[in-house]
Amino acid sequence: MTPIVNRKSSICLIFAPILAYLFLVNPIQVCAVILAGGQSRRMGFNKALLEIGGQPLIRILANRIRPLTDRILISSNDGAAYKFLDIPVIPDHFSGHGPLAGIHSAMLWDTSPLFLVLACDLPNLQEPLLRNLISLATGFDAAIPRTKDGLAHPLCAVYNRTCLPTMQRALERGANKVIENFLDNSLSIKWVDPDEGQFEDTDLANINTPEDLSRLKSHPTHAQHIVAN
Repeated sequence: MTPIVNRKSSICLIFAPILAYLFLVNPIQVCAVILAGGQSRRMGFNKALLEIGGQPLIRILANRIRPLTDRILISSNDGAAYKFLDIPVIPDHFSGHGPLAGIHSAMLWDTSPLFLVLACDLPNLQEPLLRNLISLATGFDAAIPRTKDGLAHPLCAVYNRTCLPTMQRALERGANKVIENFLDNSLSIKWVDPDEGQFEDTDLANINTPEDLSRLKSHPTHAQHIVAN
């Protein structure tokens, strides 16, 4: 008679490839949202279109996302500016309310359960961080990375569709550019630190000013690495 333990092991060996296949063909559905609706006042021109290594930053970011999902949206009220990307551009339902309105409109547009939200000016983003955020969002309303100084980065994060009602209420009461307005105690947040998320603080560095851009361009090899990855 075959021992029960061995029979259980055999069953696991039989079904493991099937489960792995099902996971691969039916992964967690994620919609990526690139936030490109800001005014870029400190930069003086549209940051999403600035070129690094001969490519617009927003194209580099879109290419960085494609291995993770084929559902990509751009949040902006200026559809003509991004026509060259052949990616849907979603205007805000609540105009003038910043990133929060962009995420809200994306959730109304797409039915995915998870939304990978990224600011358009994150040239150093690496795929492992994005994959980890998606994975760690399971069971939470959001997964948000924090750098070593404890600073949260809600514009490089994953949000569950369960956030939508809270976002709607926040926008209706006048919440605007600071996305933390809706991160109250009613939502369950998974805070992701560098060790767990497998990222460096520099991976979340923004390009906000001409000085930031100059520092990036002063290291040509770094710029080439950004485009290559």
